[in-house]
Amino acid sequence: MNPERTFFNKGDSQFLREVNEVRLLNLIRTESPISRSGIAKLANMSKATVSEIIHRLDELGLIIEIGKGESTAKGGKRPTLLKMNPEGGYVFGLEFKLGGTLIALANIEGQQIAENWVEHAVGSAIDEVLPNVISAMDDMLAEVDNSLEKLVSIGLGTPGLVNYDKGMLLVADTLGGWANQPLTKHFTDHFGVPVVLENDVNTITLGEFLFGIGQQESDMICISIGDGIGAGIIQNRKLIRGINGAAGEIGYIETTCHIGENGVLKYLVGNHRYFGELLSEWNLFHGIKKALGSENLQMVKRINRDEMLHYLKLGDQGNSTIQKVLDEYAVGLGVLCSLCMKTINPSLIILNGLIVENSKYLISQLNGYINRSLAKVPLKINSRVAVGSLGKEAGIKGAIALASQILFRPHVNENFKFNGFEEID
Repeated sequence: MNPERTFFNKGDSQFLREVNEVRLLNLIRTESPISRSGIAKLANMSKATVSEIIHRLDELGLIIEIGKGESTAKGGKRPTLLKMNPEGGYVFGLEFKLGGTLIALANIEGQQIAENWVEHAVGSAIDEVLPNVISAMDDMLAEVDNSLEKLVSIGLGTPGLVNYDKGMLLVADTLGGWANQPLTKHFTDHFGVPVVLENDVNTITLGEFLFGIGQQESDMICISIGDGIGAGIIQNRKLIRGINGAAGEIGYIETTCHIGENGVLKYLVGNHRYFGELLSEWNLFHGIKKALGSENLQMVKRINRDEMLHYLKLGDQGNSTIQKVLDEYAVGLGVLCSLCMKTINPSLIILNGLIVENSKYLISQLNGYINRSLAKVPLKINSRVAVGSLGKEAGIKGAIALASQILFRPHVNENFKFNGFEEID
């Protein structure tokens, strides 16, 4: 990236200038089309100061003129209207998964330009995976004119507990061996731009919050179900991470504390101590196969997606055996949703994942359980539950949003460390 383009890392003497540049760029982003006088009024700045900053933003290629506005009631010259230049900068969003990495290149308005999937063997070491990922990113940039010098930032979504200060994973069950490895450093060393690392459930949450069903909410929770289960929490438009990044780790709540050991669940419990195991995709898959009398009951922690979709469809069509298993699943998920409602009291709980997105029967049973549970307590809780609208696109959209918002925050230090946002726009 051309260092003359960046707002960041220019020294304390220019901090106020950075703040004003970012502030006006954000105003143009949210209020466009808007004139210079309109910006001056909203920002409570002099027209001369605004004109100086606008001139710099124009030189950087971050804004464009899009025509003339209406004259005021007093008449006079029609104002020139401004908006962000979508091609003024580019960002990468990445999602690291069990068997591969999804890469998306987008412009600074978040519109995706290209997407690539880099497959790797389950259990691959970080030094085996990242060179291939970075090479694929280089290839994607090469296909877009001047995108390398206009690259602004990179957002990474990854399973595991994140050390935000050091840009690495503290705990990485899914990506074995990646813990305490310098994940973001590989990208900053190669591309020379800020890199934001975030837990994958939080990127899914941001995707739904900024672009999906949660756009009108200020307080919400997103529960994502896959190999395990986790939650992302938004309160007062802020992403809540907790003291060491472990907020929302609902998969580690013990089942026996809330469901008991008296045979309430026939198909799903087994030896599963935590809700993350109980409500995983593979445990439901195994439970359905067990109920149907399958002879092949090896507890492999992978599912056949097409077979799972077939089972869920049969459940919606009235297969009583599968519905019994889904009834049990609804109890487990209902317990977690009820706990979230009683402790955090969000306006909305969004559900994300293959199971909840493809089983109307499960969602019906889930809502029934939650309503019965809440009726037993002397509280008026108006939280509601809904399936997310973005599906598997939520995570990558959230990663892109993380990267894009670096443009609108001046608080990045000389090492490109970035610890999140005070408020999400």
